[in-house]
Amino acid sequence: MKTNNEADASTMTRRKALSRLGGVAFMAYSIPALTTLSVAHAASGASNSSNASEASEASEASTASEASSSSGPSKSSGTDAGLDSCGAENLADPDYVQCQADNGL
Repeated sequence: MKTNNEADASTMTRRKALSRLGGVAFMAYSIPALTTLSVAHAASGASNSSNASEASEASEASTASEASSSSGPSKSSGTDAGLDSCGAENLADPDYVQCQADNGL
């Protein structure tokens, strides 16, 4: 049978082992990030910039395109949107309800 001192010693050993394991995991995770050089830091130095090239000549303007045909009248919005297409509001009428559903109202 274990005494209280032996139980405390084994518990402390587990705690110590878990804390060491946590420390090793932290180090294994963080060391590569801290020791890796980025491409910018690894470069030997800045290179000289190149000279600007001459501007090219402007191209000719294209011809204007034809105007598109006008669209039809827009659908009204708001609370009375269904009055024009579905008639007067009547929720008891299945045709009215279906018209509202078909028109997304």
